[in-house]
Amino acid sequence: MGKALAYNISRLSVRFGLLLLLITATLHSCRDDDARKMLGKWRSVRVVNRDRDHFFSRSRLFLDTMGKGNTDAVNRSIYGVVNMDSLRRELRIQFDSAYAAQMSIDTQSEIIFNADSTVIFNFPGKTEKGTWFIDNDGMLDLLETNELGHTEHLRIRIARIDKNEMTLTFVKQIEEDLADTSFVTFRRKEN
Repeated sequence: MGKALAYNISRLSVRFGLLLLLITATLHSCRDDDARKMLGKWRSVRVVNRDRDHFFSRSRLFLDTMGKGNTDAVNRSIYGVVNMDSLRRELRIQFDSAYAAQMSIDTQSEIIFNADSTVIFNFPGKTEKGTWFIDNDGMLDLLETNELGHTEHLRIRIARIDKNEMTLTFVKQIEEDLADTSFVTFRRKEN
């Protein structure tokens, strides 16, 4: 009976080892496949960031309603002016400019993933370089060097990728219990 038990355990060990090897090879193959799909030039087409989008919509609402319903005396004490229409118009111009700049970054940024593990980030008005690889967890690891020579390590989740489109999830830790999360969708761009 002891020999049969040892034989069965031995067979299970071999099967478990083969299964583990197959799983490891499959995971490695998926990482390699994602890495091959990433090669080339990508242009951002959409950024979803709930906190930022909420900030812009709340700010727009505030600018559209600020000072309405107040007396001239109240507006003078709070805002320092009585002519709220002119103030709202001026602030709205500044807001629209900031919003347009953000949307420009969201839809005019490019990332170029090269086969030699280098990466180039082209943002409106600046270019940054770095290196990239997909780690054992399937995360995109970037070592980015800005124009000042400072290097930053980013770990980005690949939410979705196919031959023409990919969505990356960027999480920036602001405080210990507060993170800023953006979902950026890119489309492949022909050279």
